[in-house]
Amino acid sequence: MALVSLGMGATFASLTSTFPQMIWVAEKKDILFLITGVLLFLSYFFMRRSKNEACPIDQKENCGRARNFSHYVFYFSLVMYIVGLSFSYIIPRVIYG
Repeated sequence: MALVSLGMGATFASLTSTFPQMIWVAEKKDILFLITGVLLFLSYFFMRRSKNEACPIDQKENCGRARNFSHYVFYFSLVMYIVGLSFSYIIPRVIYG
C-alpha cells in the first residue's frame, strides 16, 4: 500500500496483476514477519554458539571462509528485515498516526 500512498496506484496495479502472490504476502505479513524474526533470532543464536567451535584441521581455510560468508549473509538479512519492518509497520504509523 506504500506505492498507492505515494501516488503510484498504476504501478501497484501492474505489479499485483503480474505477481498476484503479492496480495497473499500483504495479507499474511504479520505471521511472515513473526516467523522471519524468530528464524533470524535462532540463526543468530546458533551463529554465536558455533563461534568458539574449532574448524576441522583439514578444512580450516574453507571453514573460516564459510563462517565469514554466513556472517555477511546474516547481517545483510537482518538489515533487509529491519528495512521491511520499517516500511510495513513503523513508517505507516508515523505517517498515518
